[in-house]
Amino acid sequence: MNSIYYSVVILLLLTGGVLLLMRENNKKPSVDETETLAQQAKPLSKEEGEDHFAMLMNAITPVWYWRVNHEYIDFLHATIKRMNMAELNSVPGLFEAQRRCSDLNSAVYKYYDNIKKRCLNGEKVMYSDLDVLNLRQCFREFSMEAYPELVVLVWPEYKRPEIDPAEV
Repeated sequence: MNSIYYSVVILLLLTGGVLLLMRENNKKPSVDETETLAQQAKPLSKEEGEDHFAMLMNAITPVWYWRVNHEYIDFLHATIKRMNMAELNSVPGLFEAQRRCSDLNSAVYKYYDNIKKRCLNGEKVMYSDLDVLNLRQCFREFSMEAYPELVVLVWPEYKRPEIDPAEV
């Protein structure tokens, strides 16, 4: 019977020792974590900020976005800006669709400028940053939804065909 008590006490002491060692290991950050934290805390130089901004924008901007943006501007000059008020009001939803495109396009530039300013001020903006996520959402919404819907209102014959991704 005494051997059972001694076995239980020894197991409890060993378990306590292991838990104590694990607790102390968790308190001390590893060398890699210390270097990562030091890099994040240290502000970037202006050149490093520019490089980080360029890398970030290249990574998050869809390859087609700037082509669609220039197409949108050309479309505006060729159609909407040449219409008089009677023509604009004759197409239901045209004003709202144009307003949505304009708002999204402005938001893209606003987020773009905010991120650039932050990077040039030495901040390392991460992919999970709220401005970056909002910018990516604006890219997608403008390119994939708002602009194609505007084009269909003015030129219905250019409606984007429905494509099943499974067939591609």
